[in-house]
Amino acid sequence: MSILEKAKQHYQTKLHAEPRKINIPEWDTVAYIKPGMNLSQLGEIMELSQSGKTAEAMALTMIFRLIDEEGRPLFKKHDRVELMKSVDPDVLAKIVGEINSNDPSEDDAEGN
Repeated sequence: MSILEKAKQHYQTKLHAEPRKINIPEWDTVAYIKPGMNLSQLGEIMELSQSGKTAEAMALTMIFRLIDEEGRPLFKKHDRVELMKSVDPDVLAKIVGEINSNDPSEDDAEGN
């Protein structure tokens, strides 16, 4: 098996891992955190974050990673502005913190 095949197999294993459960009492909701996202999505979040657009990066993190019990996304990309303007930022920060708690840092992702 080539190194590329091994890398792809590893990624597929990660994507099919059991989602982590997260309780969001402020919303009376139980959600699940997808175990990963693709490089394009990660790049989009990192680019926003490095450009000082932290709120947008947080909103996209939630859009890309939060799913329901059936594995369906809780939010769509067009919900980004609404999440940034109409949802309690403290709750968003708490959720994003939980999402990122087991994820590699940006430096790790960049290989630094």
